[in-house]
Amino acid sequence: MSELFSVPYFIENFTQHIKMIPNEDRIHAMNSYYRSVVSTLVQDQLTKNSVVLKRIQHLDEAYNKVKRGETK
Repeated sequence: MSELFSVPYFIENFTQHIKMIPNEDRIHAMNSYYRSVVSTLVQDQLTKNSVVLKRIQHLDEAYNKVKRGETK
């Protein structure tokens, strides 16, 4: 299992989310997951701002890698 909120963690979750919705467009499924994670992170008042920023950066990097097909 990948470290929580790392790039590999988000890549794994993007890939699983895409597989969970096989009838959905791949990019639409990715956008749905992305929006839900960002919304959760933004509303997380228990986490320091720098931690939230790093998690969003990892999410964004993972999104772009999965979009380009770089899942390994």
